[in-house]
Amino acid sequence: MLSAKWKIFSLSCLCLALLSMAPSTVSLAQAHGECCLPCCAPPPPVEVSWCVVDPCTGCKYEVSACLPACCACQTPCLLEWRKGLFGRKILTYKFDCGECVTVLITRHGAKVK
Repeated sequence: MLSAKWKIFSLSCLCLALLSMAPSTVSLAQAHGECCLPCCAPPPPVEVSWCVVDPCTGCKYEVSACLPACCACQTPCLLEWRKGLFGRKILTYKFDCGECVTVLITRHGAKVK
Protein backbone atom coordinates (compact mmCIF):
# COMPACT_ATOMS: atom_id res chain seq x y z
CA MET A 1 0.00 0.00 0.00
CA LEU A 2 1.26 3.49 -0.76
CA SER A 3 2.23 5.72 2.09
CA ALA A 4 0.53 9.07 2.67
CA LYS A 5 3.64 10.95 1.46
CA TRP A 6 3.56 9.18 -1.92
CA LYS A 7 -0.16 9.88 -2.33
CA ILE A 8 0.35 13.60 -1.64
CA PHE A 9 3.37 13.69 -3.97
CA SER A 10 1.43 11.95 -6.76
CA LEU A 11 -1.54 14.26 -6.36
CA SER A 12 0.75 17.32 -6.40
CA CYS A 13 2.44 16.18 -9.61
CA LEU A 14 -0.92 15.56 -11.23
CA CYS A 15 -2.19 19.03 -10.28
CA LEU A 16 1.00 20.67 -11.52
CA ALA A 17 0.75 18.83 -14.84
CA LEU A 18 -2.89 19.88 -15.29
CA LEU A 19 -2.12 23.50 -14.46
CA SER A 20 0.74 23.60 -16.95
CA MET A 21 -1.65 22.51 -19.72
CA ALA A 22 -4.25 25.17 -18.89
CA PRO A 23 -4.61 27.91 -21.54
CA SER A 24 -2.96 31.22 -20.83
CA THR A 25 -5.24 34.13 -20.06
CA VAL A 26 -2.76 36.81 -21.19
CA SER A 27 -3.97 38.55 -24.33
CA LEU A 28 -1.73 39.35 -27.28
CA ALA A 29 -1.92 43.07 -26.54
CA GLN A 30 -0.80 42.48 -22.94
CA ALA A 31 2.03 40.20 -24.01
CA HIS A 32 3.49 42.72 -26.46
CA GLY A 33 2.48 45.88 -24.66
CA GLU A 34 -0.42 48.19 -25.43
CA CYS A 35 1.52 50.06 -28.14
CA CYS A 36 1.31 47.23 -30.67
CA LEU A 37 -1.80 47.20 -32.81
CA PRO A 38 -2.78 44.29 -35.03
CA CYS A 39 -1.58 44.90 -38.57
CA CYS A 40 -3.71 44.69 -41.67
CA ALA A 41 -3.61 41.62 -43.85
CA PRO A 42 -1.75 42.03 -47.14
CA PRO A 43 -3.88 42.66 -50.22
CA PRO A 44 -4.96 39.52 -52.08
CA PRO A 45 -2.92 38.28 -55.04
CA VAL A 46 -3.77 39.63 -58.48
CA GLU A 47 -3.52 38.00 -61.89
CA VAL A 48 -0.63 39.43 -63.92
CA SER A 49 -0.28 38.73 -67.66
CA TRP A 50 2.75 39.24 -69.87
CA CYS A 51 4.14 38.09 -73.21
CA VAL A 52 6.71 35.27 -73.31
CA VAL A 53 8.97 34.78 -76.34
CA ASP A 54 10.35 31.33 -77.13
CA PRO A 55 14.15 31.88 -77.26
CA CYS A 56 14.61 29.27 -80.02
CA THR A 57 11.71 29.90 -82.40
CA GLY A 58 10.69 33.48 -81.60
CA CYS A 59 7.04 32.45 -81.09
CA LYS A 60 5.13 34.63 -78.64
CA TYR A 61 2.79 33.33 -75.93
CA GLU A 62 0.67 35.22 -73.44
CA VAL A 63 0.93 33.79 -69.92
CA SER A 64 -0.58 34.85 -66.61
CA ALA A 65 0.12 34.07 -62.97
CA CYS A 66 -1.29 35.09 -59.59
CA LEU A 67 1.24 37.33 -57.85
CA PRO A 68 1.25 39.71 -54.87
CA ALA A 69 -0.48 43.03 -55.56
CA CYS A 70 2.84 44.91 -55.44
CA CYS A 71 3.86 43.11 -58.68
CA ALA A 72 0.72 44.16 -60.60
CA CYS A 73 2.16 46.91 -62.83
CA GLN A 74 5.65 45.49 -63.27
CA THR A 75 7.18 43.94 -66.37
CA PRO A 76 9.27 40.87 -65.65
CA CYS A 77 12.71 40.27 -67.08
CA LEU A 78 14.02 36.92 -68.29
CA LEU A 79 16.39 35.67 -65.62
CA GLU A 80 17.41 32.39 -67.27
CA TRP A 81 16.25 29.68 -69.64
CA ARG A 82 17.30 26.09 -70.19
CA LYS A 83 16.28 23.13 -72.29
CA GLY A 84 14.10 20.47 -70.70
CA LEU A 85 12.92 17.01 -71.66
CA PHE A 86 11.00 16.34 -74.88
CA GLY A 87 11.97 19.66 -76.50
CA ARG A 88 10.58 21.79 -73.70
CA LYS A 89 12.07 25.12 -72.69
CA ILE A 90 12.09 26.25 -69.06
CA LEU A 91 12.18 30.02 -68.61
CA THR A 92 12.47 31.84 -65.29
CA TYR A 93 11.18 35.41 -65.10
CA LYS A 94 11.87 37.79 -62.22
CA PHE A 95 9.74 40.77 -61.23
CA ASP A 96 11.10 43.93 -59.59
CA CYS A 97 9.13 43.04 -56.45
CA GLY A 98 11.36 39.96 -56.03
CA GLU A 99 8.91 37.29 -57.20
CA CYS A 100 10.14 34.67 -59.67
CA VAL A 101 7.88 32.74 -62.04
CA THR A 102 8.88 29.65 -64.02
CA VAL A 103 7.29 29.23 -67.46
CA LEU A 104 7.35 25.94 -69.33
CA ILE A 105 7.06 26.09 -73.12
CA THR A 106 5.98 22.81 -74.70
CA ARG A 107 5.16 21.94 -78.30
CA HIS A 108 1.57 22.92 -77.55
CA GLY A 109 2.20 26.34 -75.93
CA ALA A 110 3.35 27.95 -72.71
CA LYS A 111 2.35 27.04 -69.16
CA VAL A 112 3.17 28.63 -65.82
CA LYS A 113 4.62 26.22 -63.24
